[in-house]
Parts: sequence; structure tokens; C-alpha cells
Amino acid sequence: MHSTAFAQETVSVGSVNGETIYLDEVMQVAEQLPEEYRRQPLDSYFGQLVDDVINTRLAAKAATADGLQNEQLIIDAIRIATNRILAEAYMASEVRKDVDDAAIEAAYNRFVADSDSREEISARHILVNSEEEALGLIDKLREGADFSALAKEFSTGPSGPKGGDLGYFGRGQMVPDFEAAAFNLEIGTFSSQPVRTQFGWHVIKLEDKRVAAPASLEEMRGQIANSLSQQALARLIEELRSDANISTRSFEDIRADAIAARDQ
Repeated sequence: MHSTAFAQETVSVGSVNGETIYLDEVMQVAEQLPEEYRRQPLDSYFGQLVDDVINTRLAAKAATADGLQNEQLIIDAIRIATNRILAEAYMASEVRKDVDDAAIEAAYNRFVADSDSREEISARHILVNSEEEALGLIDKLREGADFSALAKEFSTGPSGPKGGDLGYFGRGQMVPDFEAAAFNLEIGTFSSQPVRTQFGWHVIKLEDKRVAAPASLEEMRGQIANSLSQQALARLIEELRSDANISTRSFEDIRADAIAARDQ
């Protein structure tokens, strides 16, 4: 990473009025482009990026000649931009300390050891519009009725024609009340009470349980790095704020002052 950055800082792409334009400045502009542009081959718009840098330098030079850098609005904008750039650089530097190969491997090993998070179940359900209908179906099941046949006949859900078969799913893939009821069943049993969700009333039967094989470390590296980065950033922000004396005003008070200032 450092060698790439160094190369970009030393590779010239042109000049304007005798001042060299380096590749890293052009690539910083590229990073600000919308994603749909960045998906295109770099060579298809690289010339436009260089022109943008040239135009920016020329306009900034003209602004400096006019003394705009001494106007308070510009001073304030530079200060805000500087603070944001410094903050982003500091946070990125600190987060990188916590997200190295060792941390990623340790997080992956914890994931592999936590088989509960990879538990999957296979279930069927019958969806009806009222609790009374669901209770009637539970009575039929207790009398020995076939679950799949009842689902085909009575279920209003899209899985009804397939006997209510939902296939395998893991935690977090179903609405919470349905998930809790399904995962708490024993294999081969059905819910003794109807389960209500925003879709209606469910009767659930658990077909099977299994623990899904974990993806490889390389397959999960990006996901784990992103998760660790978010956790490290949250900790860093919490530490910074805990050491600061912070006060804020209500939006209503701020709006009132802004209106008063505008009307003066």
C-alpha cells in the first residue's frame, strides 16, 4: 500500500504553468466520482480527470490573485475541510492498527467456533388469516393430518402449493417472532400455538436442523475486515467523545436564532 502511494506521488501526468501534476492528485479526484463512473475502465475517463485537475488549479490561482483566500467565508470553508481531512486520516490510521491479518484470522476463528450463529433449519408453515383458523389446523395435526396436505389446501402464503416448504434458512432471515418459534421447535414437531406476524397466523413444523459449513477465510476476509473496521471506529469515536466536554443546543433554539439573524 505504501509503495503504491509513493509511486503515485512521484509519477507525473503533466504540468500547468510549469507546476507538475502528479498521479496521486488525479486519483484523489477519481475516488470522489460516483460508483457508476468508477466501474468504467480508468483509461476511458482518465483524460477528463487530468483536465479537471488543470481547471481546478487555474481557477484556484485566479481566486488567489483576486484575494478570495482572505474572505471569511473561504477561511471558514478551508478550516472545515482541513478538520474533516485530518479527522478522516487520523481515524483511518487508528483503525488500521486494529485490523491486521492477525485480527482478521482471530475473528474468523471465533466465527468458526460459534456454531450457533451458523445453525440452519428446514421448516414448513401454514399461513392463514385468523387465529381461529390456525387453532383448527393444529387440532387436525394433533389428530394425525398430514402437514403438507393441509398447507396445500389452506395456506395463503406463496409456499402453500409446495406443502408450505420454506427450505433451509438461518437466523436473521425470517421475521423475529416466526424465527424464534421455528428455532425453538424440535425436529418433527409443530407449533402448539399459532404464531402471529404481520403476514397473518402461522402454524410451523420443523423438518431438520444443521450447522452450515463456514466459508473460507479468504472468502470472508473482506466482510470480516469491514466488520472489524466498524467496531474499531465505534470504539475510537466513543473514546474521543468520552474525553471531551461536549454541549449541544436544541434544534428549535438554533432555528429560532437563525431566523432572527436572517431577519435582522
